[in-house]
Amino acid sequence: MFSDIHHVSYLVPDLDAAIAVYGRVFGAGVTGRGVVGGLGEVAFLQAGGVEVEFIRPDDPAAALAGDGGGWPVHHVAYAVDDLDGVVAEHRARGFRFLSDAPFTNFMGYKLIYFDPADTGGCRIHLTDAATLRRESPPGRG
Repeated sequence: MFSDIHHVSYLVPDLDAAIAVYGRVFGAGVTGRGVVGGLGEVAFLQAGGVEVEFIRPDDPAAALAGDGGGWPVHHVAYAVDDLDGVVAEHRARGFRFLSDAPFTNFMGYKLIYFDPADTGGCRIHLTDAATLRRESPPGRG
């Protein structure tokens, strides 16, 4: 069903600082940045073939790890080749989703979140692989 892990998303207290860390450590560059209502300011970074998402939540307390040990993971996104088919298959098996239909985010990715009640409390979204951009960050060729 999954063709790839598309990205891991971290909650961070300072978006610019997180971007700077990944730029310094991994040579990552920002490929998109925007605001998601009810969530916060978001940035996607690309380092080679890997994409990472950082979320500075509207609620700053949400970005603090319970043990103070780093940035907590917000969700994992899996790429699928036939999003509508995979959603229909999972609905037929009794899985629920947080929306009636997939939606397109500010990066142009078509996605849908599972209801965490059906995934052991984990936030997981499926992303239509055909909508993903796989590119190097600016200046990285």
